[in-house]
Formats: sequence, structure tokens, C-alpha cells
Amino acid sequence: TCPTKPQPSAPTAQDQECAISSHVDRYLKQTQHNMPNLQPSAPSIYEPEFAVQAYAVDTAQSSSNRGGYSTHKVRDSVIGGAAVAGGVVGLLIAGHVFALVGAVGACVLATQNNMAGEIARASGNVVVAAGDRAKKIDKEHHIVDKIQRTAKNALQSAKEFDEKHHVGEKISNGLKGLADEIRPKKK
Repeated sequence: TCPTKPQPSAPTAQDQECAISSHVDRYLKQTQHNMPNLQPSAPSIYEPEFAVQAYAVDTAQSSSNRGGYSTHKVRDSVIGGAAVAGGVVGLLIAGHVFALVGAVGACVLATQNNMAGEIARASGNVVVAAGDRAKKIDKEHHIVDKIQRTAKNALQSAKEFDEKHHVGEKISNGLKGLADEIRPKKK
């Protein structure tokens, strides 16, 4: 149980633990009340880890830190995911230079305690979840192995075809002849 005493200026570890426990209990009750027929599946919104993460985000959002930076530790994978999302957006909007700018900007924003930081962290979480889902699918269906085998077989077939029909040599000779035709003639 959590003691009910006046809060000191700096919360103690016990105070923080009580706050997290209380938040987890409230979150689980609210979730179960709002979705009574929902059966938990892995990963589940009923798991304490999920509620603790929600508490961390809620705490960061309500933080009165004047510097604008989040007071909670943002997972490296979320920052990395935000960088990937920012890089893709930058690439789509303006090319490879802005991909780098977008990636770096999203990394910085993911540590900010404002709406832009929330968006960057959310996009990072989406990328992390997509990566986790892709890993799970690959683990079940061995997609990467199949792609590697297919690519290796295609490369081997292309080499055999080239050895039989000398395609590379013919293309090289054709390009050399074309270059000779285009090159200005010496007078």
C-alpha cells in the first residue's frame, strides 16, 4: 500500500513505485471496463509492461520540464524508428539530402516533450511494431531465407545464361561500337 503523506519536493522511489502501481491499476480497470469482451492476445494491453509504458508517456506529457525535453527515457528503438520514419518522409518529399535531415530531425524531436515529440515517438513506435511484426512473420514463414535462395538461384541462372550465350560480351562490344560511332572523327 502507498502511504498518504505530504509529497516532498523530490519524489522518492517508493512514491514513484506507488504512482506507477496506481496508474497500472487504473489503466487496467479502465481498459477492461471500456472493452469487456476483448480477450487479451500477445502482446496484450492488459500486460503491466504496456500500462507502465503508458504511464511513462502520460508522465512525460504532463511534465512541467521547462526545457522542452522529456524527463523519461525514450527507448533507443523508438528513437531509431522515428529516424527511419523521418528519413522516409524526407526522401519522399525532397530526395536523399532531406532524408538525412528528416532522420536527424525525427531523432531530436523524439526526445522533446511537446506535440511534435509525441508524433515522432508515435511514428517510431509504429516502425518498431512493423519491424517486430516482420520478424515474427519471417520467423514463421522463413521469408528472408526464401528470398536469399531465390536471388542466389536467379544469379546462378543468369551466369549460366551469360556463359552459354555471351550476353555480357555482346553488350560490351555493342557499347564499344556505339561509342566509336559517336566519338568525333579526327581530321
